[in-house]
Amino acid sequence: MKRFAHNLMAGLITTCVLVGAPYQALSQPTAQYPTKVVRLVTASGPGGGMDVMTRLVAPPLGQALGQTVMVENRGGAGGNIASAYVAKTAPDGYTLLVTANNHIINQFVYKNPGYDARKDYAPVVLLGEGPSILITGARSPYRSFMDVIKAARSQPGKLMYGSAGSGSTTNIQGEMLKKAANINLTHVPYKGGGPANQDVLAGQIPFALADPSAVAQHIKAGTLRALAVTSVKRWQSLPNVPTVAELGYPGFNHVTWVGVFAPAGTPSAIITLLNKKFTEALANPATHERIVGLGRMPGGRSVADFGAMLKADYEATGKLVSEIGLKVD
Repeated sequence: MKRFAHNLMAGLITTCVLVGAPYQALSQPTAQYPTKVVRLVTASGPGGGMDVMTRLVAPPLGQALGQTVMVENRGGAGGNIASAYVAKTAPDGYTLLVTANNHIINQFVYKNPGYDARKDYAPVVLLGEGPSILITGARSPYRSFMDVIKAARSQPGKLMYGSAGSGSTTNIQGEMLKKAANINLTHVPYKGGGPANQDVLAGQIPFALADPSAVAQHIKAGTLRALAVTSVKRWQSLPNVPTVAELGYPGFNHVTWVGVFAPAGTPSAIITLLNKKFTEALANPATHERIVGLGRMPGGRSVADFGAMLKADYEATGKLVSEIGLKVD
């Protein structure tokens, strides 16, 4: 009987070790994370506002994590390329997506964006938010937003505006402007905000809707002119630039957010750690000051708060896209 009890106990111990081994193997990487380079894949090309913000946050994030953080640009298709790519990577916290409103917008304007924003991703943290700016070149004849309205009405369809791509946040805002002011502008999609802004600087196109963080220095230097912002109230870093709402279109409001996402299935412990470390990076005085100086309000919300914001944005975006009738394919 004693031998039976001894064998039974040995068997139970062996079973527990075998059952516990997979758990230990799964939990160990979480406890040790990160042990290698962390990639931040941005849904914009080099020089765009999202790229600028990501590169500002990467160094202090690397310090907070004690690991190298690398920024990788995968712009194009309104953000679909980056979102579809990261959705298929291992859910281990080493490849993260940095994107903006287009992550949700694309669910409504593309037949098949290549990913499901609600099922394929887990929210990590809000990096920042802010309005877009309607910009024109310093040599442009358009000195105010009303100049644009008058010119557009006298030349229907001839004036062009650039955006970061079809279905992008700035495309949405351009179509909102057209509908609100009852004007006809021709949309010119680019592979990211950077190329669009460069063409405005060079005088190739008259206007673009731009991320403040990508054009703030040009506005301060006088090489670009800011005509209006898309927030409902004047933005603190651009106090002299009027809002579209105050220029005769009350209720006009569309703010861009930039956030970080992990592939669905990423351990919650890693997501919680990343949220904490990103928040530390955003709280870095030098980083915080530079983000504010570029026209953004630094984020840092909890995972739950960011998730709730995304849920509300998903519902609001569906209604907005339906109202303006925007479709990419």
